Amino acid sequence: MRTLRVDSHVFSDSIVIEAHGAVDVSSSESLEHRLRSALMASSGRRKLVLDLSRVTFFGTIGLQLLIWADQECRERDVTLWVVASERPVLRPIEVAGLTGRFHITATVPPVNEHAVAEQP
Repeated sequence: MRTLRVDSHVFSDSIVIEAHGAVDVSSSESLEHRLRSALMASSGRRKLVLDLSRVTFFGTIGLQLLIWADQECRERDVTLWVVASERPVLRPIEVAGLTGRFHITATVPPVNEHAVAEQP
């Protein structure tokens, strides 16, 4: 079984979710939970940043979560940023033809430096 650690940080203007490890069927529940929690807490925030720069494997379930999160963000007028610069994440997005759908960047975009709270 692959492991995945997910951390999140709430700022006044954004929420940053960091994933570390493999995103597959056996590990995706923690990422989905953090995404759902972040979206529920997104009121008044303009950005949801999903930092996948430390992800070592990104399966189909990861793509499904990205598509779902993007739809939810659009409904809430929140911009989803995907931080990815390595092949394990970029290649599946490219193969699925989703590169133009997401705001993909190699580094975390600027956020208000003062964290409001850690999400559990």
